[in-house]
Amino acid sequence: MFKVGFSQLAHRPFHSFFEMFKLIPTMIKLKSYRSVFSLVSSHMEHDKLRQAFSIQPLLVGGNPFNTTSIYSLIHFLEFKDGIHFARGGMGKLVSALIKLMKEEGIKIYTDTKLEKIIFEKNKISSIQTNKGVIKCDHLISNTDPEYFYSQFVKKNTIKVNLRRKFYKKSMGLFVLYFGTQKVYENIEHHTIILGKHYKKLLEQIFKHKKLSEEISIYLHRPTATDKSMAPEGCDSFYALVPVPNLDANYNWKRKGVELKDLVIKRLSETIMPNLSEHIKTIFWKTPQDFKDDYCSPSGTGFSIAPLFYQSAWFRYHNKGEGIDNLSFVGAGTHPGAGLPGVLSSAKVIESLLINKYL
Repeated sequence: MFKVGFSQLAHRPFHSFFEMFKLIPTMIKLKSYRSVFSLVSSHMEHDKLRQAFSIQPLLVGGNPFNTTSIYSLIHFLEFKDGIHFARGGMGKLVSALIKLMKEEGIKIYTDTKLEKIIFEKNKISSIQTNKGVIKCDHLISNTDPEYFYSQFVKKNTIKVNLRRKFYKKSMGLFVLYFGTQKVYENIEHHTIILGKHYKKLLEQIFKHKKLSEEISIYLHRPTATDKSMAPEGCDSFYALVPVPNLDANYNWKRKGVELKDLVIKRLSETIMPNLSEHIKTIFWKTPQDFKDDYCSPSGTGFSIAPLFYQSAWFRYHNKGEGIDNLSFVGAGTHPGAGLPGVLSSAKVIESLLINKYL
């Protein structure tokens, strides 16, 4: 699955259905129509092992019980190449990319909002921002494709692709960031704390769009690897909790506070006793923040869900549909969410632009 799903397919464009059609025999041979949980269950009997080895789809916005088993490749990807952390945090990756762009003579605009796109037939001629008009030879968008099409492209400008109307979105995320005045040496860089009812909890989130008193937590402690992530004698964490997206229609100002208390309570009961006494700084993000800050439709954490019928050609295409000089990168397009997926989408665009312009 790794050889096919990642090595062969992750960096290839899929705007041609014929390219997808050629892979169908391979997909059937790999039984990719099965879910990740189904694949794991065929090899493991113990329920706790099945949970531990099927949880990875949640890291890209999917329910292990209906996400295509192709995503089981995540475990092998981590085993093969290891799990790495950029010293100084994810912001250092951004800084490195900015440095590279400037070295290549790329001009960067910050605090600039896209307001309108100007078309000439089926091409984008320029974009209107809150700071003026910028001429455009080719536009590469890393915003969510659904947001882009709905906000900036009139329905009569391009032929509407019917499958986009039926896309299922990923879940939302509640992310609690906190720093402590105590160092927790016994906690690893990555910890997953599962709830008592694995399948039932996931059904509540994905199917019924409901919050539960029971939660599962991914706890990230970067200071286990990089001591610079907190002052001396202190520690740094974030706790990530899968929750329903904004289709659930909760008041997230109130729910955010409730979830903050629930996460602290659950961590205190398990691996961080008396946590509330040691917290020095704390803040959080809810699905409403994902919508407001990142223009994520329905406040999802990972754009559309990684289902079999929402992968490769069935996902938003990297090549803009009906628009000659538009491309997409990011979680919503092929190959999908997660840092490896997002960077792979950039490699797809690189190959498309080289073939188009060089």
